[in-house]
Amino acid sequence: MRFKNFRLILIGLLVLGPPAVRAQVGVLNGMTHEKECKPGETVERIILLRNNGPAPETVRLYQTDYAFNHLGQSSYDAPGKNDRSNASWITFSPNQLTIPGLTNSEVRFRVKIPERTDLVGTYWSVIMVESVPRAAPTKDVASKDRVKFGVTQTMRYAVQVVTNIGTAGARKLKFINVELVQEEDRKLLQADVENVGELWLRPVSYVELYTEKGEPAGKFEGERLRIYPGTSVRFTFDMSRVKDGTYRALIVLDNQDSSVYGAQYTLNFAPGGPDGF
Repeated sequence: MRFKNFRLILIGLLVLGPPAVRAQVGVLNGMTHEKECKPGETVERIILLRNNGPAPETVRLYQTDYAFNHLGQSSYDAPGKNDRSNASWITFSPNQLTIPGLTNSEVRFRVKIPERTDLVGTYWSVIMVESVPRAAPTKDVASKDRVKFGVTQTMRYAVQVVTNIGTAGARKLKFINVELVQEEDRKLLQADVENVGELWLRPVSYVELYTEKGEPAGKFEGERLRIYPGTSVRFTFDMSRVKDGTYRALIVLDNQDSSVYGAQYTLNFAPGGPDGF
C-alpha cells in the first residue's frame, strides 16, 4: 500500500474583544508549525502559553470552524459545520487551566488523521484559547431607580489546525471583482479573489502596468494572503504614483510553485481620481 503524505500546519490568530483589551496570555511556540504525516498516523503537539502578567490567569479551550471572505467578514461556526472541517480529528487536554503569573503552561492536542481514500486537499478548524475574566469587586449595589452595568474584556487566540492531504488536490483561483477606488489621497486597485479549488494557497501578488503603446509603466506589489478552499480575500495595490491616462494592467497571483494566475484589465486614471475600466 502506498501512502500519501499529509502536511500539518498550525496558524495563530489573535481575536480580541473591546479594543482596550491587553493580552496577558500569549502563545509562545510560534504561529505556524508544519509536519509531514501518513494516513492513519496520530500526531501529538502542544500549544505553549505564557502568562505575561503578575496575577494568575484562567483560560478555556474549545473548538470552532473558521471561514472568511473578501469583505473582511469572519465566521467561527460550530465545529464540523464546514465540509472541510477537521475538528473531529482533533482532541486536546485540558479544556481549562489557570496559569500562575509570569509562568508557562502547555496544552497538549492530538490529530488523528483518518485512513480514508476519499479525502483530498485542505481541511482545517480552530482551537480557541479564551481568557476567563476575573470577577470584578463590587463596592456598592445599584439602587432601585438606577441600573449598574460593566464591560467584560475578553482575549481569544484562534489556533488554526490545518491538514493538507498530499498535493494532488486542485489549485484554482477565481477573480470575482476588480475595482479602482479613491481612498483619501491614494489610488487603489482592489482585486477580490476566491479559492474554488481543493488546496489552500498563499500567492505573491503584483500588478504589471503598461501604456497604450505597450511600454512598461511600473510594477506594484500587494499583500501575500492565505486563501482556504471556499473562502475569498481582497488584494490591494497602491497605484497612487500612476499618472493620468489609460493603461493595460496584468494582475498576477504567483503561488511560487506550478500555480500562477493572471487577469488582464484596461484601467483609466482620470484627473481627480480613477475612472474605472
